[in-house]
Amino acid sequence: MTHRSLYKRGEADINAPVIAHLLGLPDTPGVMFLVFAGFGLLYFFVLASVAYYVYFKKFRGHFHSSYELDPKEMKSAINWSIIGVVGNAALMLPIHMLIANNYSKMYYDVSEHGWGWIFAQVILLLIFTETLIYWTHYAFHRVPWLWKYIHERHHKYVVPTPYASLSFNPMDSFLQAVPHHIAAFFFPLHAGVYLASVTFVTLWAVCIHDRVSFFRWPWLNYTDHHTLHHWYSDFNLGQYFTFWDRLIGTYRSPVVDYDDVPEGIIYRPTSVVPTSTAPTALGGRSANPA
Repeated sequence: MTHRSLYKRGEADINAPVIAHLLGLPDTPGVMFLVFAGFGLLYFFVLASVAYYVYFKKFRGHFHSSYELDPKEMKSAINWSIIGVVGNAALMLPIHMLIANNYSKMYYDVSEHGWGWIFAQVILLLIFTETLIYWTHYAFHRVPWLWKYIHERHHKYVVPTPYASLSFNPMDSFLQAVPHHIAAFFFPLHAGVYLASVTFVTLWAVCIHDRVSFFRWPWLNYTDHHTLHHWYSDFNLGQYFTFWDRLIGTYRSPVVDYDDVPEGIIYRPTSVVPTSTAPTALGGRSANPA
């Protein structure tokens, strides 16, 4: 007997949304909203607080010696993070209800599709989310009303900190997260892969806003890339990789293209003289024009 048949017979709530299912909670809308909002807030604030304490307080002299706390900006970032996480949980609820009611291709038993598909779906999921998120982010920067009413909120933080990671208009948060959640409607997706994906993307969001880069592979959209994104606004729009940015022309290198970025905001290789040769990619608008 398959997990799907168990669900239909009511003997086990196998296809309930992942977190609620693992916690043994009912898959009612109210419970699901509380689980996702509560877990999302707890997880985010633990990650952001640890990053802030380590990089901006405890070892500030090593990582961000010129940083000075702006209480008003910090309060704004925290408040909008709460609004973004809670709003995203509400907007995502219909999708999780569809998953709970067996409308997706999510599954729990590896044997249903084998280990080969586990590894293949990770690659497919990366391609799927990277593509949809790049073009969503591109539209936010390209379409004036999307920028003004949805995405500009996040770019109030020209020099980001960990607490700005999820400081979004809820619709912005939803639209940039939804590819991870709808993937299971397009191809079979193991619950563990899905859970790892949505968990890691929040960790990644915090990491690329803390302005500390440990891995500087040029095809990876690492922290310095995203620091430039907040400074120049229209560049480095990818999620994990720089492939689409390079292909479309929205790439800006954190190694050479940052001569007007003040000292202390971005890591500066001593062997490279910064330049600012990249053209404005999306029509001249910049959150912080030179």
